[in-house]
Formats: sequence, structure tokens, C-alpha cells
Amino acid sequence: MKTLLMALDRQASMAEKVINLTLAQAQAHQAQVVILCCVAADDAACSQPIEIDTAEKMTVSMNAKDTINSAEQVIRNALSPFAEAGVAARGIICAGDPAATIVEQADRLDVTMIIMGRRHLSSFNRILKGSVSAAVLEKAHCPVLIDVSKEPSSS
Repeated sequence: MKTLLMALDRQASMAEKVINLTLAQAQAHQAQVVILCCVAADDAACSQPIEIDTAEKMTVSMNAKDTINSAEQVIRNALSPFAEAGVAARGIICAGDPAATIVEQADRLDVTMIIMGRRHLSSFNRILKGSVSAAVLEKAHCPVLIDVSKEPSSS
């Protein structure tokens, strides 16, 4: 069975579009989905990947106890649409540099495609922080689908 890797960060506002895109791809390709959320490499609570397979519809809170709890909320919430659609999905929380971790997990899981969003950083922030999506696109050994649509601005 084909496997898609959906990479999410803890910014819940971007997640819905990437989830919908991944769900459509999973249904079109009859694939299972692994949802990956990365936390800081120095997070001692996440020395080994944490597996999550239970969906839970909730409001993702930015007041989570810690980064692991925040990542778990994002993954459990993201699993809900897949469960409702009957698409096999599970989540993984990993510590490390996001781009490197996404590529490592994609290789480890032998995925068919990586699906992720893009933050639309300014030129300055792209230089300062680096673009995770650009780094994944450059280093991945499989196709990468990046949702480049911008969030609607709140007026």
C-alpha cells in the first residue's frame, strides 16, 4: 500500500488546507497517511519518536503545557478527518531539525510522497530562519507536494 507523509507544524491555522490536500491525495491514490509533527531537537521528552493513532476532534490550544502536548493536539486533531473518511492514518512526533527529520522519516517509512505547507516567509526571515519546505524539496528522495496558497488575511 502506498504511504503519504503529511508534515505539519504546530501552527494550527495552516493545518486545515494541508489536511484537505492530503486527504484528497490519499483517496485518489488509495494510500495510508502518516502525519509528522517535529519538536525541537533538545526536547528531552521526545528522545524517541512518539506514535499516535487515536483521532480526537478538539480545538488546538496555543496554551498547551509543552511542545510535545501541542504537537499531540495538532496530530490528534489532524487524524479526525482521515478517520471520518475511512483513510488509514497515524501520527508521529519526532524531535530534530524539521527539514532533516521530515526527509529522514520519509526515507524510513518509504513514502510515496511528502505533503506540506509553506509559510510565505519574508526574504529576511527566509535568510534568518531558512525555509523548511525548500530544504525538504531539495533533499527528499520522493515527490514533494507543497501547498503554496496563502491564508486569507483577516481584515
